Amino acid sequence: EKIALETLEIYCPLAGRMGISALKVELEDLCFKYYRPDTYYSLVQQIKKTEVETDRYIAEVINSISRELTKVGFKAEVYGRSKHLWSIYKKMATRNIDYDQVYDVLAFRVLVDSVAECYATLGLVHSLWKPIPGRFKAFIAMPKTNHYQSLHTTVIGPGGERIEIQIRTVEMHQIAERGI
Repeated sequence: EKIALETLEIYCPLAGRMGISALKVELEDLCFKYYRPDTYYSLVQQIKKTEVETDRYIAEVINSISRELTKVGFKAEVYGRSKHLWSIYKKMATRNIDYDQVYDVLAFRVLVDSVAECYATLGLVHSLWKPIPGRFKAFIAMPKTNHYQSLHTTVIGPGGERIEIQIRTVEMHQIAERGI
């Protein structure tokens, strides 16, 4: 428990500052498992209850985005996932809510070839689904200090679900996952 807390407080933020998102996420979830095991396993069970439905929804959103990008001739990779456990737990803890009340647990990532395609993809996404005011961040024009670049938007997706969509180039994705 002590090592898990130390890792959450020191090494995870350090990995984040270095721009090594993949390592940060993996460490956070591993630490969560040992720092708050009861909460961790309870959350895992809650997520498993809706797993089939979630997978179907993710496939629907991926197909919608892919279809629109194909229409305009963009080569793109589209991924969807539930946010990682520690991230969901932090939202629950800071907002003092239950898992059922966390509305933005799904995140999608679109990888395209150029910065221009990033902004064009953002327009396509906003034409598909209504964007949520105040939930847009342009880290391409103004990268984070760790060189992270991406466009983030949250929209009301199919069925009225809130979904986050990140749009970036393949190069930006490699830097975001592995650091500079």
